[in-house]
Amino acid sequence: MNGLVVLLLYALALALIGMMLVQGLSRRVDLLSIRNLYLASFIIYQIASPASALSTGNFSGFQIADATSLGKLFLLYAYAFTAVYLLSYHRLHLSDWLTKKFSGISADVPDSLLTGLAIATVLIALPLRFLGARIALLGGLSSSVSFSMAAIACAIAGWVWGHRRFNFAVIAMAAVIFAVSLVIAMYGSYSRRPLLGILMGFCWGAYYRWARHISPKQLLIKTAPLVLGGMLVLSAFTAIRSHKSSALDVREVIRKMAGADVKTGAKDVLGGQSCGAASLWALEQYPDYLEPKPLFSLQYMFYYYVPRKLWPEKPDVLSNHVASLANIKGVNQTGITIPPGVIGYAAAEGGFYALIIYAIFFGQFSRFFDDFVRRNPGNAFIILPIGSAIGQFLGLARGDIAVMTNMIVVGFVSTFLLMLIAKKMFGRPTRTEYWIPVPQPR
Repeated sequence: MNGLVVLLLYALALALIGMMLVQGLSRRVDLLSIRNLYLASFIIYQIASPASALSTGNFSGFQIADATSLGKLFLLYAYAFTAVYLLSYHRLHLSDWLTKKFSGISADVPDSLLTGLAIATVLIALPLRFLGARIALLGGLSSSVSFSMAAIACAIAGWVWGHRRFNFAVIAMAAVIFAVSLVIAMYGSYSRRPLLGILMGFCWGAYYRWARHISPKQLLIKTAPLVLGGMLVLSAFTAIRSHKSSALDVREVIRKMAGADVKTGAKDVLGGQSCGAASLWALEQYPDYLEPKPLFSLQYMFYYYVPRKLWPEKPDVLSNHVASLANIKGVNQTGITIPPGVIGYAAAEGGFYALIIYAIFFGQFSRFFDDFVRRNPGNAFIILPIGSAIGQFLGLARGDIAVMTNMIVVGFVSTFLLMLIAKKMFGRPTRTEYWIPVPQPR
């Protein structure tokens, strides 16, 4: 029976990919939209990864008692989440008030000033990463903001490069900003999300300044080198990363990346790691064997901002306990985090009703950012801060959904305020916009 379940899961993945391509190439929804980034994450971590586990029987150390029944239940959850997420995104308009309130007339800024802003931003990110991380109570927040600042610096560089792609000075500037951002993203970090944030930040800026306005055929041909280059860097980092690698200096990390097995890294990136198995395990364990915590992730979104030093008894997110609860062998059960994906979190936090609530929430969360782009075509001061959060969005369907949602908010708000200050200081109000068809979700 699992063969049919796996087939139906892959059919769902192909249907979503087909929808994104058709709507993107017809300009109905941007190919590089927050909705599509979230769906790409969902396909990898909550469709392909569990489908692989069910088809091979390799559950990454998790003990699954009845894979056949579990596969059917997971299939129901996956289809239900997808349907409700898309209905929420396309049919509900709860975010309209906020996007209207913070949208406004665009402002013209010369590329030379934007270049200076990108350099200043990455220079701000350096002390936040290397000095701010050592400040008691604020270390985690400082690191998160530094990653966002590096990402928006790359987004600005991509925006400027998109308009002057063959200008040697611009290419050199972008290369320097990208190199410094790499140092910020990889220094003492095990996570791939900071690196992914700067790679995708550059792509985001280049897309909305240049690639969005070319024909679909040219879009696929001309952006392929950017996508391939980013994938090679991410795969190399994935292949060499370990908890020990976070203690290496950046030069050693880059040296190891140069000799990394890129094929293995790419397989790890696209395979979803153990997220699918963890999702299946959570669905089987809750509520029959473990006690659910109803909608805990929504509660933790508020707890997140309270430092643990001020609240030592602050509850932990589920991913910190999955390895010990599941008694995974051969790992440091108290040190490793294994997030069970949005479906696994829903199973552990109420079951089907939690799944529906989270699908509605993330549908509206995605639409909020995409509506900002649609309402402000060509406005770098609004479009680029969204690019600072892409690294988190690409892991949102897998990771700690409460923590990563807050990291998106912190990153977006901090960079949005930075760009707002820059607009007030240097921007010249204008009503001239890029007259292009703005995709509308349908």
